[in-house]
Amino acid sequence: MAKARDLVFFGYSGAREPSGAKERDTSFFLVAHTLALHLQRRFPDDAIEIVCAWHKDVFVNKLRAPAADPRIKIRQIHYVGHGAGGGLYFGYNNKVALDARAAVISLFSIIPPWVVADSAKRRAALNSDAGLMSGFFSDALEPSKLTEIKNQLTPDTLMHVWGCFAGAPAHTFDRGHQYWNLFNAGAASVEGVARHIARTLEIEVTACWDPAGIHGMDFCFRDAKGTLNCSDVRPERLPHWLWPESRKVRWITWDAAGADGGNTINFLGKRIAATRVPPGRPAKWLTDEIPLAAAKAKQPPFPACSAARIGI
Repeated sequence: MAKARDLVFFGYSGAREPSGAKERDTSFFLVAHTLALHLQRRFPDDAIEIVCAWHKDVFVNKLRAPAADPRIKIRQIHYVGHGAGGGLYFGYNNKVALDARAAVISLFSIIPPWVVADSAKRRAALNSDAGLMSGFFSDALEPSKLTEIKNQLTPDTLMHVWGCFAGAPAHTFDRGHQYWNLFNAGAASVEGVARHIARTLEIEVTACWDPAGIHGMDFCFRDAKGTLNCSDVRPERLPHWLWPESRKVRWITWDAAGADGGNTINFLGKRIAATRVPPGRPAKWLTDEIPLAAAKAKQPPFPACSAARIGI
């Protein structure tokens, strides 16, 4: 019997495609597979699952669902995809997700404010959008379903966001846009999305943050000769990492109380000094965990995915 479950989710790349049904850039997919190799090394007795999630509904429903053996709980959650200070954008630039959002924006634009309050519109947007915005777990998801998620977690569950900006302590959505301003909940700003997840799920969440809000993450890959390349060239082969691109970007871990862990972070389940994972390129001790032979592997088959809402 597996000791625990480790879930690795990957979102849509943002490479525009007319139907929204295909993926033109598989970098997130490859990073997810690379993370699975790291997790296998650390937790050889865990059940590791890689999950395509182009809509947050897939993410939420997967967290809610118990394993076949209900004693097996979730040890780690990884999200590989686009992020921002206030949200995880599972369906970033996906046509299906964009069309669905546009339909909601159009509907909201014709509803007078005295008919439906902004708070109700916000709740509807938090639920329907393909992205997971800060405030979702506290203000939109039904409490019983939040409890279902918490019941699946171990006491030391970690979530790690492999995407830009999500570690910011606070975020202000576009106040000049009717739809995006809803997510500010009538305030000057809201807590950052990683911090929100940590506080509401009562777990630790590690993510990256540039205090200036400029620099994010870049892709690195290792070729068959063992050379690490971080020039953002992305061949369809393993291994791939997604890493803070600038020395101004830092990893940060938020705890269950929404507090910053300071100079130490929870990295793949172990508390380490942040200096051990400096920005620019993955640390050698980390890349060395993946055997050189892995660079010769062809890309695994890409699964069928959809950015359509399935409901929670």
